[in-house]
Amino acid sequence: MWKYREDERVRDYATSLDSMHKVTLETKNENSLLKMADNLKQQGIPYYLWTEQPENIPTCLATVPVMRSDLGDALKKCQLMR
Repeated sequence: MWKYREDERVRDYATSLDSMHKVTLETKNENSLLKMADNLKQQGIPYYLWTEQPENIPTCLATVPVMRSDLGDALKKCQLMR
């Protein structure tokens, strides 16, 4: 969130952190993770893609706080992580 600390959504989220809804989703593999990153980019939704080093393997993606309705189809292939 620090990268996008000036974004109004991040500021709102940070001021009400304990009451804000958080969701962790999972995807099948690296290719689907990269496709989701591309979808978010196309929709103009800020995100950060974590890449493990020194392996250079993308492992995690986080978006700015965003309403589910604003995500569109960007994360439609994800499942709720259990």
